[in-house]
Amino acid sequence: MSKQTIIMFNDEGIKVLIEQLAKKLQPFLKTSNSIPEIEKEPFITLDEVSKILNLKKATIYGYTHKSTIPFRKQGKKLLFLKSEIYAWIDERKNTTKNDLEMKADAYLLKNKL
Repeated sequence: MSKQTIIMFNDEGIKVLIEQLAKKLQPFLKTSNSIPEIEKEPFITLDEVSKILNLKKATIYGYTHKSTIPFRKQGKKLLFLKSEIYAWIDERKNTTKNDLEMKADAYLLKNKL
């Protein structure tokens, strides 16, 4: 049989306990006025994206119209995050023969004939 300890707190004790818990939990709580890390990054313009991608503005407008490139819109102005543009470039990399062979091997191991 286990021994149970019952601790009784008065109102002041409960208040102190709650304050201590709040201090300990604060790093884990998200506040409504906190801005996600990625949005603290400054936005870049369409001209800058055009230079990074070496594409005409019209092509980038087409990508935004089709929602294939990550962007935000503020009124009529298009805004981009450089980190998202580089991630988008990485996602679109061409698959090499070696990559295809590795995927085929993984598939065959998983799905034995």
